[in-house]
Amino acid sequence: FVEDTAELVCRQTLSHPDEVLLLNVNPTDGSQVLTFSGQNSSHSLRLWRVVGSPDDQEAQLEVLCHLTGSETNPLGSVKSSAWDPHHEGKLLVTDSEALHTFDSTTGKEATPLSTLQVGQRCAGACADPHHANQVSTVDDCHLKTWDLRSSQLAYKRDAVHLFGARDVDYNPNVPYQVLTTGEDAALRFWDLRKLDKSLKMLSGGHHHWVVQAKYNSYHDQLVLSCSTDSAVCLWRANSVASAPLASDPSRVTAQDRQPDGLIRRYEEHEDSCYSCCWSLGGAWLFASVAYDGRLLVNPVPGDEKYRILL
Repeated sequence: FVEDTAELVCRQTLSHPDEVLLLNVNPTDGSQVLTFSGQNSSHSLRLWRVVGSPDDQEAQLEVLCHLTGSETNPLGSVKSSAWDPHHEGKLLVTDSEALHTFDSTTGKEATPLSTLQVGQRCAGACADPHHANQVSTVDDCHLKTWDLRSSQLAYKRDAVHLFGARDVDYNPNVPYQVLTTGEDAALRFWDLRKLDKSLKMLSGGHHHWVVQAKYNSYHDQLVLSCSTDSAVCLWRANSVASAPLASDPSRVTAQDRQPDGLIRRYEEHEDSCYSCCWSLGGAWLFASVAYDGRLLVNPVPGDEKYRILL
């Protein structure tokens, strides 16, 4: 992405043997890419290495590892994947009922180190960046946090969303704080230690399922979400952020005191939007991809950026 001209340039095209349904790049090694592909019973979860430089048009994908289920716990259709931030090469993969833990460094074939039956209609999982061996999942209308050492529940909340929960993400700067998204078109913020009531709810930006939401790693008052209504929303969540606006309250003007809520709704997609993410290279860019394969990159609006910085 060329920020000066707002131009998106394809630097490299890599051939994959079948349809890619999920893609996840190793955050510590950009040459490693996890893909889930195929349909129904003929699906495949593979870890690849990009052989060649980032600008090499002749670069190819080389299989590093096939990740499969065990005989007693077969791997179903993968709903989400995450790299464990505390253990190099460890992957957390969810299908519709279970959370599978893999070590991708064991060789050409990898079976789960452990499998947890987390519940029906499991939609996603996220590793806790603050505590090793702790993972949160969403299934049906439930939010569950697991201790992988004991394979036991650490925290649980039912009815986090009406109809169903779709995604969970940890605040990178505030321990025990997560956000969830749901089929009720809302985002909810939770303290895992006090799950009797949500810390905050944001709504009004989406009109259908909120499929995914992500905290900004640098400025956690910024939250990104995408939905099957084809929209991408940028939210302000100052009240639950690690660093509320301005460390010196005397410098905060009436214009700066913006309430929590929707900053901007982006409607450039023409089909359901299923994935969004923040740039790893900076705080102010984010991307989204829709069911039709269209990729969009947008910046945080300048007035919001300078409100945070100044």
